[in-house]
Amino acid sequence: MGKKPETLGERLQRQREAAGLSQSALARAAGVPIGTLRNWEQDRRVPRFDTAWRVARALDIPLEDLAPEAPRPPKGKRKGKTK
Repeated sequence: MGKKPETLGERLQRQREAAGLSQSALARAAGVPIGTLRNWEQDRRVPRFDTAWRVARALDIPLEDLAPEAPRPPKGKRKGKTK
C-alpha cells in the first residue's frame, strides 16, 4: 500500500515549522486568530481561499505548496477582460 496523501493541516504545520515560526507568530503574520490556525493544522477546519493565500504569503511560499489541489483559473483568462 502507498503512503496516504498529506492533509492540508499536515502541509501547513510542515511549512510553518520549516519557516521557523510558532503558531502564534504565523497567526499574527497572517492576521488570523491562533485558535483558527490550530484548527487548520489539526484538520478540524479548512481555510477560505483568501485566508489560505494570506497564510502562504506569511510563509513566503506559493499557495500551491499548501493546497496543491486548489483550482486555478484557465490560462489566458483574466477577470474583467474581454476579447
